[in-house]
Amino acid sequence: MRTTRRATTILALMTSAAFMAGISPALAEDIRLDFWTEFTSAPELPVLEQIVKDFNAANPGIQVVHTGFENTPYETTLKTSFAGGNPADIVELNGGANMFQYAEAGGLLDLTEFVTSKKELIAPGLESWYQFGGKSYGVPLGLSIGNLLWYNKDMLAEKGVDPSTLNTWDGLLAAAQKFKDAGVDPIAFGNSEGWPGNHLFNHLILRLLGPDDYIKIALQTFDKSVSSEKTWSSPESVKAWELYKGLLDKGFFTAGYLSDDYPTASNLFLTGKAPFFSMGSWFLGNIESTAPKGPFGVIAFPSVEGAPGKQTDLVTNGLVVTITAASKHPEEAKKFLDYLTSEPVQKKWSEATQRLLPYTYDTSTWAYSDRAKEVATLLSKATNSVAFLDMIEDQTCNVPWVWNASQGILTGDLTPQSAGKEHDTCVTELRETKGF
Repeated sequence: MRTTRRATTILALMTSAAFMAGISPALAEDIRLDFWTEFTSAPELPVLEQIVKDFNAANPGIQVVHTGFENTPYETTLKTSFAGGNPADIVELNGGANMFQYAEAGGLLDLTEFVTSKKELIAPGLESWYQFGGKSYGVPLGLSIGNLLWYNKDMLAEKGVDPSTLNTWDGLLAAAQKFKDAGVDPIAFGNSEGWPGNHLFNHLILRLLGPDDYIKIALQTFDKSVSSEKTWSSPESVKAWELYKGLLDKGFFTAGYLSDDYPTASNLFLTGKAPFFSMGSWFLGNIESTAPKGPFGVIAFPSVEGAPGKQTDLVTNGLVVTITAASKHPEEAKKFLDYLTSEPVQKKWSEATQRLLPYTYDTSTWAYSDRAKEVATLLSKATNSVAFLDMIEDQTCNVPWVWNASQGILTGDLTPQSAGKEHDTCVTELRETKGF
């Protein structure tokens, strides 16, 4: 009897202590897994929060806690936390170079065995997203086409613009000029964070260099065996910056081109304030969640007359979810990754975000919109598919001389020539530092 009373007393004290500490008694012994992403709004945030909630309900004893960050602050948070040795247990990263930097520094858990067990499920050709140095460090989350041009069908019809004329750069410029002459800023654009400008330059440099030279000029910063005849000061590279700057000089960007962020710029397009928006297929989710009946069409980014890149040469990217080496609960974290990659969860994620699937599940009955099917058709007709530049170029050079340079070009602090020259200097010094 005394033993029972003592046990009851101890349980009561533990319950009271948990209550005083603000911890639910049922969760007092739960293993907490922090999960960080760059998702802070619809369509990604609500479905991801539901996925986490469902996992927690199905896995008593494990509690995944999700925190979303805005894109640019997230990069800063990641770098600071990894440097300090206290990142989250599970983190979402851009595949390729963004992930490579943390793997190279020993910040990520080697997941080769875990990923190999899922090899039949992961779509072929995506290894460059999650592999580094022969090891696998994560699993894909969504596949996107980056170089798309969205347009407002009704606005084009009012100005007598045939959408097929947008397939070339000159055709896009001519259409944009019609709107500018009518007092409408034609291209919704907000580069306060640097990455939209980085993307726009990315698509232009692919068109001007063509896929082979595009890959070489980037990979030379990672792979000793790769050399590039083209430099960032080559005429083609400089012209890419000139075409980018030309959009500003012609007054084609919306007024907040430097101060606006992605949500602000996308809203200008969604609400009919601008007829054009250069953005990847992830924008499908924004359309479906905010303006599903909007009069929007989409094509692959235009070809540039006289350049080797084809309009059917696509830029693709994907996110990787990985486990950090600092996690004290790697097995439980793997359990969450296993859940995340399961067919029901991928279906829920893909239908909500309208992202293309990086897995081999049968999607024929999934609730994809007609626009999503249209984008998937563009992917099926691709003559080439390359990764984003910042996925295959070391970020030591890519961030200052593409991301940040895309802002410097707009402020006038950099010229196309100086941006290229400084980029070349960075690549040369980096290769020397790496012993290439």
